[in-house]
Amino acid sequence: MLAQAKYDTSTVSNAGWRPLPGSRPVSCGGMPELRICEDASAWDAFVSQARDASVLQAWGWGSLKSRYGWRVARYLWVDGGTPLAAAAVLRRSLPGGLALNYAPRGPILDGHLDQWPAFWQALRERLAQEGGTVLKVDPEWTTDAQRSVLTQTGALPSRHPIQHQATWLVDISGGDEAMARLKESTRRNIRTGIKQGITVEASDASAAVDSFYELLQETAAREQFTVRSRAYYQDLLSLFRERGQVAVYLARHDDRLLAGAVMLFFGSKLVYLYGGTKSDAKNLKPGYLLHWRAIEDAQRRGCTTYDMWGVPLDPQPGQRGYGYYVFKSRFNGQMVRFIGLYDLPVNRAATLTIRLAERFARAGQPEFV
Repeated sequence: MLAQAKYDTSTVSNAGWRPLPGSRPVSCGGMPELRICEDASAWDAFVSQARDASVLQAWGWGSLKSRYGWRVARYLWVDGGTPLAAAAVLRRSLPGGLALNYAPRGPILDGHLDQWPAFWQALRERLAQEGGTVLKVDPEWTTDAQRSVLTQTGALPSRHPIQHQATWLVDISGGDEAMARLKESTRRNIRTGIKQGITVEASDASAAVDSFYELLQETAAREQFTVRSRAYYQDLLSLFRERGQVAVYLARHDDRLLAGAVMLFFGSKLVYLYGGTKSDAKNLKPGYLLHWRAIEDAQRRGCTTYDMWGVPLDPQPGQRGYGYYVFKSRFNGQMVRFIGLYDLPVNRAATLTIRLAERFARAGQPEFV
């Protein structure tokens, strides 16, 4: 049986965070302050329930990146013991004692847009103490008002996005009503998969990643995208398994492996992170039943939204990514476009350092995602 997430909002308490060394005390006027969070349950409880939550701000994601060249620090903006905002910030050293910082899909403000100027000022001072040059942010924000919050504090749009610029969201609330909302052809493919005897297994065992990795490699060679080492996916599994937030789904027919996917469960969202399919499995269409089984499991966990992850901003036939856009669109959701990647200057010699960071990002972009 898969482990369930071991946290809820009641676990958020000030026992899980500490003041920064040398930080100023809270003012008598009740000014919030910056804290470092050291409690995984407290962190995920706040971040996962936020309105702008992202799995790339999850505790497990920061822990994963810390094994692959980054250092992670998790900052909370706290008012009287209550967290208002958060940012898990990755740090990588640059030449000359400088550093590049990136908050993947952060910051998390949970609607408290008015808190960002003070939160950013405190965070910038902290990052500057450690040689920070720029903080790259790409929150899951979609409105001009949210964009303005960043630009009014000096953020500049980046020309080199790190994460996908749009995602595909599917409403999976309402139990059986979620099936009724799917396109008719998708429902038919799910029923056909059942009749053909396709089986779908969900597992958080290491052996499942080994099986999935073979599918991923084959798919990457066919579709021409880059994959990481097997160890990376095993680390992802182990770290999110500790939090009860991961499952590997494997679809088989007559014991032959056809398709697989790595799914994460975070707050109210099911997230489709990675997938792979055998080249000769096209006629059986195993992906439809596989994704439906994941949706059913997510519903039992209380998830109401399926984030099917990245799609092209302007999908066109023949364009890279058009194929998986078509597949995802058959689940009858909607495309959500994000505001993009922004650079926040940490030091005041911003122009040169931002350009340096941009070149670094372009040369090593696979290291970010």
